[in-house]
Amino acid sequence: MKTLDDLLALLAEVGVPEDVLQAADGSWQLRQDLALSSAETVALQALLKARRVDAPSLWGGQDYSLDQLISEML
Repeated sequence: MKTLDDLLALLAEVGVPEDVLQAADGSWQLRQDLALSSAETVALQALLKARRVDAPSLWGGQDYSLDQLISEML
C-alpha cells in the first residue's frame, strides 16, 4: 500500500460509503472523519495483514489520518 487511492480502495472494501471516500483527503482521520466502526476497524486491520502490509495497530489511542497511516506502512 503506497498511495491514498490504495487505502481508499481498502476502506471501500470494509464498507465505507463511496460518497464519503470521494470527499476524503489525506488529512481525514479514521475515526473522527470516516467514522470507522469497530467492525470496520477489525476488517481493515485484517485486510492489511492479509496483504502483508506492516501496519500499526489501529486499536491504540491514536486516530490515524490517512496520510499518517500510509507513511507508517512505507
